[in-house]
Amino acid sequence: MFRIAVCDDEQIICSQIENIILQHAKRCYLQVEVKVFFSGEKLCEFIEKEHSFELIFLDIEMKILSGIDVGKKIREKFQDYITKIVFISGKDGYDRQLFDIQPFNFIPKPIEKDKVIHVVSLSMQLSDKINALFSYKKGHSIYKVPIKDIVYFESLNREIKLVSTLGKDIFYGILEDIFCELEKYNFIQIHKSYIINYAHAIKFKYEYVIMSNSCQLPISQLRRKSTRELQLKYEEERLK
Repeated sequence: MFRIAVCDDEQIICSQIENIILQHAKRCYLQVEVKVFFSGEKLCEFIEKEHSFELIFLDIEMKILSGIDVGKKIREKFQDYITKIVFISGKDGYDRQLFDIQPFNFIPKPIEKDKVIHVVSLSMQLSDKINALFSYKKGHSIYKVPIKDIVYFESLNREIKLVSTLGKDIFYGILEDIFCELEKYNFIQIHKSYIINYAHAIKFKYEYVIMSNSCQLPISQLRRKSTRELQLKYEEERLK
C-alpha cells in the first residue's frame, strides 16, 4: 500500500488533490491510501505516533505551523529524510527556505491534475526502486538489506563497510562492483573509498557531503565535478 498525506488548511484543495489521486489510482489499479489533514499540527501529531507516509503534499502557507515548519520537523525532529515532500503554494520565492528540507517537487495553485498525477507516478516508480534488496555474502551465509536503508559503503582495503539505518556490517567485496550494481538506484561514488545513497545525502558542500546519520564524508577532488553533475541530474529528474 502506497501511503499519501495531503495537508492544507483549505479543505477544497485537500479534496481536489485527494480526488485526483484516488481517481488515478482506480483507473490504473494502484494500491493507494490517502489521508487528509487540515493543519500542520495534526499531521505532525499523526507522524509522532509512529505513522509514516511515502509521499506528503504539504501547503506552505498554513496558520500556526507553516508547511516549511512542518517540513523541518519531519526532517530534523523525526529524522525522516526518505519521505518525499511536495510543497503546494500560490506564491513564489521560497527556494532558499525550502532547500534544506529537500522537497521532492513543487505544485503551484491553482492545482493542475496532470502535475499531481506526474508527482504520484514518479514517486511510486522511485519507491519501487528503493524497495529492492542488496545482497552480500559472509562465510556461507547471504544477508539482504533494503536498498532504501543503505546510507553509504566504505572500502577498507579488501573489506567493505556497509552503513545503514539498521546498523553496520563488514564483508569482503570490491567497491567498484557494488557501484556497478547500485548506480541505477541513484548511488554516487564520491571518493575511491566511498559510495553514497543519494536519498540519504542531506547537504552537499564542495569538499564533503553530510549524510542522514550526520556522518561527513569527503568528496575527492577528482570526483567533485561528476558528483555535482549527478546531483543536478537527480534534482532535475524529480522536478520535471
